[in-house]
Amino acid sequence: MKLVGKLLVIFGLGLALMLALAAWGFPRIVSSISEVQLTSMARTVGSWLVHDLESQSWTGDEPSFEKAIDKRLEFVQSLGESTGNYRVNKVIIVDKSMRVEISHPDSEIGADYSSHADIVAAFDAKGLAVVREGQEEDILAPLKLADGDVRVLEIKLDFSATLALLEAQYARLRVIALAFIALGLGVMVLVLLFGVRRAVLVPLGRISEAMERVGSGDLESKATVSGKDEIAAMAAHFNAMVLGLRERFELSRYVSKSTVGVARARAGKANDDGSRHGLVERKVLCVLFTDVRGFTSYSERTDPARVIDVINRLLGVQEEIVDACSGYVDKFVGDEMMAIFERPVDAVAAAVAIRERSQRMKAEIDGLAVGLGIHVGPLVEGDIGSPRMMNHTVIGDTVNLAARLQAAAGPGQVIVSDAVARDRGVAATFTLAPLASIMVKGKEAPVAIHEVGGRRL
Repeated sequence: MKLVGKLLVIFGLGLALMLALAAWGFPRIVSSISEVQLTSMARTVGSWLVHDLESQSWTGDEPSFEKAIDKRLEFVQSLGESTGNYRVNKVIIVDKSMRVEISHPDSEIGADYSSHADIVAAFDAKGLAVVREGQEEDILAPLKLADGDVRVLEIKLDFSATLALLEAQYARLRVIALAFIALGLGVMVLVLLFGVRRAVLVPLGRISEAMERVGSGDLESKATVSGKDEIAAMAAHFNAMVLGLRERFELSRYVSKSTVGVARARAGKANDDGSRHGLVERKVLCVLFTDVRGFTSYSERTDPARVIDVINRLLGVQEEIVDACSGYVDKFVGDEMMAIFERPVDAVAAAVAIRERSQRMKAEIDGLAVGLGIHVGPLVEGDIGSPRMMNHTVIGDTVNLAARLQAAAGPGQVIVSDAVARDRGVAATFTLAPLASIMVKGKEAPVAIHEVGGRRL
């Protein structure tokens, strides 16, 4: 899934979650508000009735006094029925003997309330108390009537009608509120997506496209991202990385394949002491040296541009042949090439191919010819150079002798050591002619050499 799809899913889930939370929380908020409103209404009714009853005059006529109080209770009931806000389920006045003195309706007159703890506690209370019981509000308050006695007033108000009305009103409000929330969140999601697309997705897309081009080998690609944010910094780092790759690619053309290979294999791996130098190894390898005969005098009488063109053609052909014969060019030194092979037969095959190819392109290289020398034996492989500049190469007597054999070869001649000539693969593949042994620098005894003819039929 693309990033924009993931963002749509994330924002969609966020929107659904917020709507679900709103749908879940709204009824609870409404219920809490309704409870507060109903309790406040019950407290208002109770407070008004307490104040009204306590203000009733007393003339000593008990029946008349009770009748007046009963009328006030009837008024409270009729007020609730006319407004539709509440319905009076029960109103009683309990005297100190814990019996109902006045009741509305009068079905509970004389009832014993001594077992009702809330009534008993109300005699010692300092004010009105409201207790919620489902859709009913139970109001309890001490009364000090005009006759001098203290009573307890209990009112049970039924707010089911009011509660249903509130719920209907809040249901409509809930739908409207959720619609506005959904609309607002939807607009916010669109704004965020537009902003994210412009600020994040488009720049990331440019970086991704540049990465694909670089992965395809186009090291000239750049990620064009403007701004000063983290994505612009990422693009700048990417461009710097590509520049570094381009520089390394250019530099790799100036070092041997062995050095490049070792550098790649060693990248990120450090020795125990924290250094990155490779281990020095002893190996048995075959070394091929080539050199252009008469090149010094040729370069002196020829235009420099032509000299460079000719030598580059000749060395380029040699590198191509060496690579095709499973070897690698260790270095070019002027008009000289040094190549390394694991098998002598591959080195000889490369030398013969170079000789034949240079003869075919004689006109292209102004009649120049190559002398070649090959030797196989033990040598040392490792990093050679200074701490600032190194080359992974091979050194030792084997290298030196191969160079001496090349120096002894004439134009178009391939000279190999006795060790190479005795190799089974070489002897079975190529014709060899023994030559007179030669004295070379560094050797006390003459060195046996052979000239390579052509391939055996």
